Amino acid sequence: MIALAIAPLSLGAANPNKILIAYFSWGGNTETVANYIANQTQGELFRIEPVVPYPSEYTPCTEVALEERDTNARPAIKDKVANWDDYDVIFIGCPVWWHEAPMIIHTFAESYDFGGKTVVPFCTYAATYRDETLAKIVEITPAADHLEGFGARSSSTSGVTEWLNRIGMIPGNSGINDVAVDDNANIMVYNTTGNVVYDGIKSEVSVPQKGIYIVRSENKTEKVVL
Repeated sequence: MIALAIAPLSLGAANPNKILIAYFSWGGNTETVANYIANQTQGELFRIEPVVPYPSEYTPCTEVALEERDTNARPAIKDKVANWDDYDVIFIGCPVWWHEAPMIIHTFAESYDFGGKTVVPFCTYAATYRDETLAKIVEITPAADHLEGFGARSSSTSGVTEWLNRIGMIPGNSGINDVAVDDNANIMVYNTTGNVVYDGIKSEVSVPQKGIYIVRSENKTEKVVL
């Protein structure tokens, strides 16, 4: 990995982002994963609940879900997120329904301004369509920045901690342990808006905050998440 600063850099002991974990759960699987994410990230939970509950039995529920998908419905949501503007990172989670995110997730995505937010998608699935569901959450929140998503089989939390570490969402962990400049390389570091945060001058430098950075050297470009 291309390194970013002259001396090893120790990032702060607490995650500076205010995190919301918004999730829709019908059978309890997504709720289990959402609760685990909240415990790991010290984020706050928001349960996305429909005004009209879905049928409690599996087959009738799938029939309603299919009709909603085919009619591009927007099921109404009971409550609103309080203090939306205070949150920096929004995890959005749901089960896979008919090969994608349930339509109530579309309702949620269209109910808020995601400008300046970072969205992290996650889903629970039985066998397949994990990637399609994660991609749909990204697609319907175009104003946000996005981090790598995660798919959990049923209610399993296996791999969740490693994923959260990798994207820098666990307080005290950056996903990168040591950050140092390779003096033999010409390196430029940009943030996601294209502004230079390090111009290659060989003097001590600190990465300004956790986030996503683009690192360019003479022969490669990499995205680094701190």
